[in-house]
Amino acid sequence: MFSLPCAAVDWHAASEAMGRRMGDFSAYLDQAFRKRTGSFAGAKDKLAVVVAGKKAGSGFILRENDGCWLYTNAHVVEGVPTDEVRATLLNNTVLKLGACQRALGRDIVRFALAGPLPAFAMERGIPDIGESVTVLGNSDGRGVVTEIRGRILGVGPQELEVDAQFVAGNSGSPVLNRAGRIVGVASYLRNCSNSADWSKRNTRYNGIRRFALRISGLQWQPR
Repeated sequence: MFSLPCAAVDWHAASEAMGRRMGDFSAYLDQAFRKRTGSFAGAKDKLAVVVAGKKAGSGFILRENDGCWLYTNAHVVEGVPTDEVRATLLNNTVLKLGACQRALGRDIVRFALAGPLPAFAMERGIPDIGESVTVLGNSDGRGVVTEIRGRILGVGPQELEVDAQFVAGNSGSPVLNRAGRIVGVASYLRNCSNSADWSKRNTRYNGIRRFALRISGLQWQPR
């Protein structure tokens, strides 16, 4: 029978060292996760609650060509003069909205903003089906920003279909990819339920589908 020498171990010190390493690793993962998903923590200074008359929606600040713009859906502000549209950041700052432009052929408007402001960047590439996304905005028009996560289900020249379950009030919400860049604007839901269409039974096409508008390649005209 063999007897092997065993070095003395300070288990208390070893346990503390392991705890420190695990804590550091956990903090690293948390930071990496937030950076990757573009979640609320990294976006809260770029989001706005938009109120136009009796309508409420969402908005976000995007930097383009060295200028900053507040983006939202056109239907959120339809029929409401610019001076009656109120966009409030989460730090309670009311944005001073300048000239408004509308995108040709898409339900998107943007308002000029003065001064340097924290802003999102736009994703220039074509998103992938299955890619994780986060929708941040004024869900149900209740004046609070929520975080809704999901995936891209479909990609088109002008639209994306997502399964992030946004609702009314999220119109104008940014749809962010893992890098925290804008891939679209949450815009509308379509009720595709049809019990008479046998080809849709037991598929995701027989229910509510959610769509975001892409913001690449837009052409603008005064609103």
